[in-house]
Amino acid sequence: MKQSLRQLGTLLVSGTAAAAAAVASANTASHAYEFNSVAVTGGGYITGILGHPTEKNLLYMRSDVGSSYRWEEALNKWIPLTDFISGEDENLFGTESLAMDPTDPDRLYLAQGRYTTSNNSAFYVSDDRGATFTKYTAPFVMGSNELGRNNGERLAVNPFKPSELLMGTRMAGLMKSSNRAQTWTNVTSFPDAAANGIGLVFVIYDPVHEGTIYVGASVPNGLYYTTDGGSSWATIPDQPTTWDSSILTFPNETQPQSTGPQPMKGVLASNGLLYVTFSDAPGPYGVDYGEAWVYNTSSSTWSNITPSTSNTSPAPYSNQTFPRGGYCGLSVAATDPNTVVIASLDRDPGPALDSIYLSRDAGVSWKDISQLSTPTGSGGYWGHPIDEAALDNGTTVPWLSFNWGPLWSGYGAPSPIVGLTKFGWWMTAVLIDPTDADHLLYGTGATIWATDSLSRADADWAPTWYVQAQGIEETVALAMISPSEGAHLISGFGDINGMRHDDLDLPQPMLGLPVFSNLDTLDWAGQAPNVVVRAGACGHDYGAEGCGQAAYSTDGAHGWRMFPSCIPGVNTSTDNAGVLTVDASGAYFVWSAAATDVDVTLESEYSVVNGSGPYASSDGGQTWTSPSGLTFQTANLASDKVQDKTFYAYDENTWYVSTDGGVTYTASQASSVGLPDNATGSLPVVSVKTAGEVWLALGDEGVYHTTDFGASWKAVSAAASVTAKLITVGAPKSASAPESLFILGQTSDAVTQGVYRSDDGGSSWVRVNDDAHQYGGIELIQGDPRVYSLDYSTSPGTSEPVAWLMIPAGLPVETGKGGSTTEPPLENGGLMRDN
Repeated sequence: MKQSLRQLGTLLVSGTAAAAAAVASANTASHAYEFNSVAVTGGGYITGILGHPTEKNLLYMRSDVGSSYRWEEALNKWIPLTDFISGEDENLFGTESLAMDPTDPDRLYLAQGRYTTSNNSAFYVSDDRGATFTKYTAPFVMGSNELGRNNGERLAVNPFKPSELLMGTRMAGLMKSSNRAQTWTNVTSFPDAAANGIGLVFVIYDPVHEGTIYVGASVPNGLYYTTDGGSSWATIPDQPTTWDSSILTFPNETQPQSTGPQPMKGVLASNGLLYVTFSDAPGPYGVDYGEAWVYNTSSSTWSNITPSTSNTSPAPYSNQTFPRGGYCGLSVAATDPNTVVIASLDRDPGPALDSIYLSRDAGVSWKDISQLSTPTGSGGYWGHPIDEAALDNGTTVPWLSFNWGPLWSGYGAPSPIVGLTKFGWWMTAVLIDPTDADHLLYGTGATIWATDSLSRADADWAPTWYVQAQGIEETVALAMISPSEGAHLISGFGDINGMRHDDLDLPQPMLGLPVFSNLDTLDWAGQAPNVVVRAGACGHDYGAEGCGQAAYSTDGAHGWRMFPSCIPGVNTSTDNAGVLTVDASGAYFVWSAAATDVDVTLESEYSVVNGSGPYASSDGGQTWTSPSGLTFQTANLASDKVQDKTFYAYDENTWYVSTDGGVTYTASQASSVGLPDNATGSLPVVSVKTAGEVWLALGDEGVYHTTDFGASWKAVSAAASVTAKLITVGAPKSASAPESLFILGQTSDAVTQGVYRSDDGGSSWVRVNDDAHQYGGIELIQGDPRVYSLDYSTSPGTSEPVAWLMIPAGLPVETGKGGSTTEPPLENGGLMRDN
């Protein structure tokens, strides 16, 4: 999934690290920082929701790239658990599986690791519900952001011997720990059941019969059990191994991808009924068929409980053969073993869309909750009325409308019914609250929905729904700007287009049409700050209406118009729209494509070969001109914020300046203007106040600065005193002071990479974040030109469009509405703001 900012609630931080404080001077103040998230609320794929069997309100959720959270009832929000993970351990910022000790609610286990290609996975073990952890390196790989991440739980604690855990792995078979995840050994008696990269997807200890364990492998005939604690194993007899012929009625459809049903999730009810959902592929995408079954462990008999035309109310949507898609999401009420909820998977695109089903008789009959909750006239496109897209306190989450704009087809596409937001997609995380059976939560590819009135469905009434995702920020931020007027922050996201944040503490609507599946680039005009441009990936062909991959606003990102035409090479199949910039006046545009045809002979990864430099337009995008003097596309492109028609680029050891709107460039070799020869390229970062003042972050070479449009450059700090991956400028400490600088990097006497600030032009630096607030690494930084010491940062993006937004803060900040707010705390993944 593509796919984090956090909302409402303050996480106080001690301030700068000791190492940074040591280099502070009188000119650069060492503040205590507050870390708050810019509120999006959700934004990514929720892979699991779990509740402790005995402790009221002790809930956890896991995500594919945003790690894990604990529900804090007193704060009415989810709390991130692993913000301390560093950039060096970025792969650990995703939870493959989560387990609680059923005998001790304080004990928690996280199995961490995003990709099996990384040789870095670990277990985080807590005795205080995730307030602190001990880390143990895992001897096998994990894949929290790979196929099958929707299944589980793979990790389980033995209720009779709580120091013992079993883990169903992707490639190493069944593993066992006898010392609370410190060390692991292979259960050699377990069959070699799955070597397909998905592996063993759930492990269940029978809490009544010591020594009885059930394991599900992601293959047909993949259910196993033991009654002697794992000394010997057998397949569960008579399990479904072939497809029910009644569902194979799609002559024009793809046939099942597996020879028989493959286990997805399993739950053992208190009366010994083992519920299992099955599909023909591991998910969360690409599933076509599925079934649901229940196994009576006392009588060793199976019953097919798949929702069908004969056992479902309301009746299935009549214009679509039923069932369609697979089944994955599964939960059983702790207080009633016959109350079960399941969710279909990948029925989207509809009609009908995916449904959640409720049964009170162990699957003999079902209520289609999704259909019950959808207003009449939807045509099978199940959805919540958009006014239900709000927290339980009434705070709206308006972006869940997805703007009802044409987008990519399938998962995550907006509802075609204006007024509805999709009931969900990838609804694989479902939980009936163990201590409140009327409280149901389900996760989607975007958020968590909840109801406290599940029983209303028994009378064919729609439960009352609300969003219970506050605190979860799992949106991949790909671009952000902070103009000198209007909204303090405008962000571009993976999957969910982007937002203008007039209030940093409240979820906002998406930016208007065109909607991008990824918003790759943003810019604003320095002397006309209400002019904002954006570009991104959009698969919809708008034809004569204009270029669906780029748009501009003249009212501060409220309203948008498409450019009349795209530059060559950008179209509906473009995955990355490159970099789009606007000059200080708002009248001249330069657009550089991000072609995939990379010239491997060049040292800069962004240099591409398409026969032209960045294209220029002076007529609002009616026409685009190939420039002279710069002959290749580059992402290292920026506009001056004070002088009209002025653009900069730095790539291939060459500095480029255009003063005629990007039509011609003057090129200077690095060594001839005082830049180091071994820093091949960097994004120019410009002053908001002074024409021709530019900074370059040049890695180990430090930060370089020019005040004469690049005719001459100087290092801002002593040699080797600072390394800088990125740089941004912010408001000055006082009217007479220079603009503040923020870098993503490291000072020579610091041991950790982080965000550092300088108030004196780079002579001295203090650290902004600390070791407790690293968020799996930071990828983007953006200073605020109006608020001293306020910085926005994002946690690392991923190969798919997913992310988090985070923010450190603490000072009152004027919002775009003219009010004020207190900056929110930095959370895991996504945008951070620091003050």
